[in-house]
Amino acid sequence: MYGHTREERENRTDTTDTDRDWQMDEHAPFDEWSRRLRASDRDACTELFDALHDPLLHYAARLTNEETAYDVVQEAFVSLWQMRASIDPDRSLRALLYTLVRNEALNERRTMRRREDRHAEYSPSTHPPSPADRLETQVLRDRFRQWIEDLPERQREAFRLSRFDDLTHEEIADVMGIATRTVTNHVTQALQTLRERLDAYRSTSE
Repeated sequence: MYGHTREERENRTDTTDTDRDWQMDEHAPFDEWSRRLRASDRDACTELFDALHDPLLHYAARLTNEETAYDVVQEAFVSLWQMRASIDPDRSLRALLYTLVRNEALNERRTMRRREDRHAEYSPSTHPPSPADRLETQVLRDRFRQWIEDLPERQREAFRLSRFDDLTHEEIADVMGIATRTVTNHVTQALQTLRERLDAYRSTSE
């Protein structure tokens, strides 16, 4: 519906570092896009889709899986278009999109769980190897991924939105529906935990 098709995006080879930097540029014209969306400007929706598709896709993939993430992002933009007339000009458009993606992803997760539960009734249960079983053979980067996964859910979400998606604390507060001060506390506590685990890892490796 918006921008390039999934196949075109998967086959694109001309995306430069400058293009990616622009996509996450904090000076991207979000206020202008917001105004144009409220005026039912389809080109604005296409431009916004092209600018935020990749980071939103990565965010959705973390909440669901890579295959489902494409549909989640697409549905989020459909929802944005449907609600265009009621977009709050004082609210971060980027934060609004992350909220829409998050809601779509959580709905999809619930649907997937129900499907898995029904399937499990008629199939033998299988379990993939635990990350803990492979931890000793993984490099430090893999350990960091695991430590992040071990954080409390809200800390983990706030930390990822801050460090991986480059949202401000105000935007994260909008996405998660919590106070900005709470976001700051979540991110600070997550950093403290990760530093403590890194120090402990280094001390046992010496």
